[in-house]
Amino acid sequence: MTRTEHDLPQSTIETADADPNGILLVIHAGAGEYSRKNTPDRRAQVEGDLRKALDAGYALLERGATAEDAVCAAIRVMEDAPEFNAGHGAALTSEGIVSMDACLMTGADGEVGAACGLTTSKNPIEVARAVKERTKHVMFAEPGDEELRSWGVELRDSSYFITDARRESLREAQSNGDEWEKHGTIGAVARDAQGNLAAGTSTGGITNQMPGRVGDSPLPGCGTYASNETVAVSCTGIGEAFVKEVAAHQVSDRVLFGGQKPADAAAAALDGVARHNGDGGMIIVPAEGPGVMIFNSEMMNCGWMSPRGSHVHS
Repeated sequence: MTRTEHDLPQSTIETADADPNGILLVIHAGAGEYSRKNTPDRRAQVEGDLRKALDAGYALLERGATAEDAVCAAIRVMEDAPEFNAGHGAALTSEGIVSMDACLMTGADGEVGAACGLTTSKNPIEVARAVKERTKHVMFAEPGDEELRSWGVELRDSSYFITDARRESLREAQSNGDEWEKHGTIGAVARDAQGNLAAGTSTGGITNQMPGRVGDSPLPGCGTYASNETVAVSCTGIGEAFVKEVAAHQVSDRVLFGGQKPADAAAAALDGVARHNGDGGMIIVPAEGPGVMIFNSEMMNCGWMSPRGSHVHS
């Protein structure tokens, strides 16, 4: 694929795994630009929570659990960590409230569940899983608390999600000409001992977004996708650009129909994102071989764990 002046420089990290079909977990916690808030203490906290998420998900894979279980376990840890833009600590809309989205897809059967506009769900990824497993539908917008309780979803008062840091981010965005805070969306992709893939993504969206806005994260094929034939993908960045590119599914198609390696397929998809004036990144676990973490922004919080060891990057 020929690069254009719209393409952004990319950084690629590949995982190590002893067995090309072995268990593997890759996670991200958003991509964007470094800011004055990126202090050594904050980076240490981010890296510590990335490691906790990897430990939680990988422990399940080692015990023979499904890729879906591992993905959800890793994402729950990150949803509970206030420095990431999902769950506790989610970005605030222009009205000063949270509006959270999530998606979960399994590669063995192509089943998927998603939800958007969540305001009381402690762990939005569990709403996505409930939609996939307890309903005949794919996506719910703003499901009510009674319905969420019937699905076994743990709820919290709206004040639980709002942190002082997010209030300050909203204040800055509204006083500086709508400067969107672009990082913090979280995701996980995994391959289990049976060779099955799964992908999940959870987000609070973009600071100061308009009420009702939905990005790529909960949209199957845009920010989240998994197929045992090809890859599991979770994306992060400027959601509108990833939606226009159908970025996650595009990676799968490039692998399946174009015969591209996952890293090359992801690089080409990110070039398309850049042509829509978007930046960000994605994580990929293929049906066989190493995982990939790739981004065209200044930074991406991410990490991996396999039988060969583990690594976090921030």
